[in-house]
Amino acid sequence: MALALSFVFLIIMAANWFVSYSMTKVSGQFKSVYADRLVPALDISAMQERYYQNRLLLEEHLLASTGEEEQRVLQEMAQNEADLDSLLQKFRATYLTTQENSDLQDYLQAGKDYAKTQQAILDMSQAGDKPAALAMFRQEGMAAFQELLKPLHALSQLQEKVGHELYEDAERQMTSLKVLSYLVIAMAVILALLVGTLLQSSRKLTNIKPQKYHLN
Repeated sequence: MALALSFVFLIIMAANWFVSYSMTKVSGQFKSVYADRLVPALDISAMQERYYQNRLLLEEHLLASTGEEEQRVLQEMAQNEADLDSLLQKFRATYLTTQENSDLQDYLQAGKDYAKTQQAILDMSQAGDKPAALAMFRQEGMAAFQELLKPLHALSQLQEKVGHELYEDAERQMTSLKVLSYLVIAMAVILALLVGTLLQSSRKLTNIKPQKYHLN
């Protein structure tokens, strides 16, 4: 009975340790969903917005008729570029899967190509060759812009996919914890029954009156 009692106690201790470990893991998964999936998804969306803004500003530069207007556009574009650098550094500091690293490298290369094309268009515009700059904006500029958006879109989709996988894993962990909690309750009931049995046996042994063999 004592061995059975010790065995049940060890099972309860092991179950409690596993519950604590699983809760820590689930907590980490939910934190990862927020820090490594939700926030980066918002950052990618902000990056796409900055690129669209710069695309519109570049067109404004091509249509500008005064130097002051061109300078204003360049300043706004420079601010957007600074925001893009900050968002990129923030994104790179998060946990990245192998596929995300691959898409990130594609984005970096596409970003360099687009920056070169954008600068070439600006140089033509500032040199006064507006028609040629506008033609390049509509052809090479549009093609480079679309190539830039592809890896950003892929990264955005990955945030949803990986986040969903983390959520499903957390759901499985919570289901396991629920089953384990029922097991712990059952073990606790068994432990209580064993203790009750031991106490009852102890009382019976205590109540047995010793025989007076010396009277025989």
